[in-house]
Amino acid sequence: MKVGITGGNSFIGKKIILELLEKHMHIISMQRSSQNIDGVEIRNFDLSNISDKTKEIFSDIDVVIHTAALVYNRSTNRKSHQKINFDATIKLVEICKSVGVQYFIFLSTVGVYGVSSSVEKISLKNKVNPISEYAKSKLDVENILLSNNSPMQVSILRLPLVYGEAAKGNFRLLEKIADTPIPLPFLNIKNKRSMVSVENVAKIIGVMVRNKNKYLGLHLLAEKKSFSTEELIKAIRINKERRLLLFPVPRLVMKFILNMLGQKKLYQQLFEDLEFKSSIDLPN
Repeated sequence: MKVGITGGNSFIGKKIILELLEKHMHIISMQRSSQNIDGVEIRNFDLSNISDKTKEIFSDIDVVIHTAALVYNRSTNRKSHQKINFDATIKLVEICKSVGVQYFIFLSTVGVYGVSSSVEKISLKNKVNPISEYAKSKLDVENILLSNNSPMQVSILRLPLVYGEAAKGNFRLLEKIADTPIPLPFLNIKNKRSMVSVENVAKIIGVMVRNKNKYLGLHLLAEKKSFSTEELIKAIRINKERRLLLFPVPRLVMKFILNMLGQKKLYQQLFEDLEFKSSIDLPN
């Protein structure tokens, strides 16, 4: 079995490759850079430049795990996300169908729900309402994949915040907040936020590749244990060998301050709950 991983040199892609190598699979990293990965065949692939050559490099692949994407940030607009995360991805999907790829795994995001906090656990049954352009583009691809009527089988994984060494996105932002010498107002903040480690993402994808019929369609992946901001800040500071230096501030005070600064979403992310009900069983 040949498994192609787009964005193979990315934060998540690298972990998936290591996991699949342990299962003695033939791994091909589809990546823009020429960086070598031990034991892995490298093929040049750029999601922003789908061409006839793309068809050639996917022609002998059995399984495609699509991690490559234009990630969310404030400087990217709807047009950019549409071009890369939707248009180019759909072109890739059509190429995979045409060359006989048997199984396509797409990494999506819980951002499709469009919430930064929730009083109830969110599951696959909840309505979607993406706010960011990144999440909108991911949902657009989901809808196309779920209407797939070709022989190629499809799985979609909606992921919450993914943590681990060299993490990107919101976890990286949290690390920057924690990795400062100043005291922080997170003592006794017992909110609950769902996350998943990059190792668990890789492990479940390894299981999916070997048992695809069990995991077809749409899934939401999250660990059973939720984390508070206090726990995360403490863990990061201990790992960075910094003093904890946390002090308590009433949540209403922090809410007022951050709302006045136009940081309502940041307040929700740091002080309120956002839990997800996984559709796939993971260890505690």
